[in-house]
Amino acid sequence: MDKIKAFFQNKVVKVIAWVVLALDVIALIIGGATQVEITDAVGLVAGIVGAFALLIAFIAERVSKK
Repeated sequence: MDKIKAFFQNKVVKVIAWVVLALDVIALIIGGATQVEITDAVGLVAGIVGAFALLIAFIAERVSKK
C-alpha cells in the first residue's frame, strides 16, 4: 500500500495526470465532440483516457492531504 501511496504522491504523476486530462478536454473541444458523438471509437478512447487521468489526479490529491 505504501508503494501505491508513494506513486500517487509523486509530483510527476500528478503533473502528467493533469496534463493528459487537459489535452483530452482540449481535443474533445476542438473536435467538437458532443455527448452523442462520443459513442464513436476515438471519442470513447479519449473519454476513457481522460477519466483515467482524472482518477489518478483525484487519488493523488486525496493521498497527499492525509
